[in-house]
Amino acid sequence: MDTCKAAVFVGANRPLETQEFPVLPMERGGALVRMQMAAICGTDVHAWHLDATPAPMIFGHENVGVLAEVSPEIETDVLGQRLRPGDRVIFRDAPCGRCFRCAVGESCERTRSYGMLRSDEPPHLRGGFGQYIQLSATPWLLRVPDDVSNERALLSVIGNHTLLNGIERIGGVNLADTVIVQGSGPIGMGALNQALLGGAGRVIVAGAPESRLALARSLGASETVDIADYPTPEARVERALELTGGRGADLVIEASGGLTAFQEGLEMTRFGGRYLVIGQWTDYGPLSANPALLTRKVIRVQGVFSAGPRHIIRSLQAMRGLVDRPVENLITHRYALEDVNEGFEAHERLEAMVAVILPNGEPA
Repeated sequence: MDTCKAAVFVGANRPLETQEFPVLPMERGGALVRMQMAAICGTDVHAWHLDATPAPMIFGHENVGVLAEVSPEIETDVLGQRLRPGDRVIFRDAPCGRCFRCAVGESCERTRSYGMLRSDEPPHLRGGFGQYIQLSATPWLLRVPDDVSNERALLSVIGNHTLLNGIERIGGVNLADTVIVQGSGPIGMGALNQALLGGAGRVIVAGAPESRLALARSLGASETVDIADYPTPEARVERALELTGGRGADLVIEASGGLTAFQEGLEMTRFGGRYLVIGQWTDYGPLSANPALLTRKVIRVQGVFSAGPRHIIRSLQAMRGLVDRPVENLITHRYALEDVNEGFEAHERLEAMVAVILPNGEPA
């Protein structure tokens, strides 16, 4: 192939444009991936509205694709499994191994994020919203087992890997814990899944709309709280305490990013409980919260951002052998590359739980 198409962000609040790019010779030590499925993440939609987002850019950082070409230096994936053209892979840029964060076992501070890189310089194809993506030298590659669907492989890097990181950091889910999840989007569904995998006895999901809450119940939520029925922070806290016998939850997971969510979560957490905060990504500036609840209730609070390589590996392995619920149903909308803007609109209207782009059409 000499050229391919990609959907390009060209400026804040402007429709993404389908453009044609050259498929350049593969970098030595790199790989060329033919895209099969890329998710429209809330981060993409948020970035689409920001003047500060660099343009032009090809979005798409949650991806599954097929190796079209691979450098002879790359014989195996990160688990030592043989790699050949035609194998499906999850991929990311490799950690540098030299920065401070690598030295202390955290996510590399120098890693380039595919789907968040400008596309105006060769090799251009640096995001999943294109028919091909070109990976730099020594990429991090994980082969997708033949018996794992594209949907499950993709969902392993949508919320689940980050929740796995967060739950690990906060000390795990104790057997029969009562867990409250604030938020019913893709991150909230990842929290539901990981809490159940960890052994939670009850998982209560608070969010909206009802279609998402129905999905949560079908995937194992014990109860749901529709914020349309409980529109104020006070009402939501009162309902959470009612559902937990007045004590609050053993573990609360904030996955909504809401303005009042942090304070609500502190009030929903029992004495001696734990509070995992993952949804507060947008910097709203100073918000009102009562820190006395931390000391009076002896609450342990943990923030989390993204995930490390081990979390991706374990997340994919769990999707293959441990998750027996129909998580594929979380992918509710599919779009051709040329219809990417419809996908963004469906995400914003909360019609889609997870909307995906099929850059090369439905896989055979």
